[in-house]
Amino acid sequence: MKNFLYLFLFIFLISCANTVVTSSCKIKTNKSSSKLDPDWFTNKESEEYNYIVKNKEFSGDGNLAKNKNILISEIILANKIADDFMKCEDQNKALYTIRNSGSDGLEKLKNGKIIKNLIQGYKISNIETIEENGKFTNYLRIIKLRK
Repeated sequence: MKNFLYLFLFIFLISCANTVVTSSCKIKTNKSSSKLDPDWFTNKESEEYNYIVKNKEFSGDGNLAKNKNILISEIILANKIADDFMKCEDQNKALYTIRNSGSDGLEKLKNGKIIKNLIQGYKISNIETIEENGKFTNYLRIIKLRK
């Protein structure tokens, strides 16, 4: 009976150890490197103490590129904080919709209260827009302390 109890406990512990779920979602962020990328954007950083999102967005309008980048980065940050918040497919659909929206459509896509609550306390540490040949690239780094 004692051996049966140990066997049951052993099997239970192994099953608990094997239930670790890792996120395999491939979010389509803009990480392609360019000679115009700022140094802070290309530096590798540890996320041991902070959630960090770096992203860049392109547009023919500098303000539109910035607004798209903020919305997209907020969604990415929310999903880093709560990895079960959105399905991978939903995240990529949201990013696709934002990237293909004009300034009028972007107002309708402003992130809701759930995302704002998840990312509460984040800080935009770096933001920069670079114009080249009439095309604007907005670079953004947002950070939130891990609790």
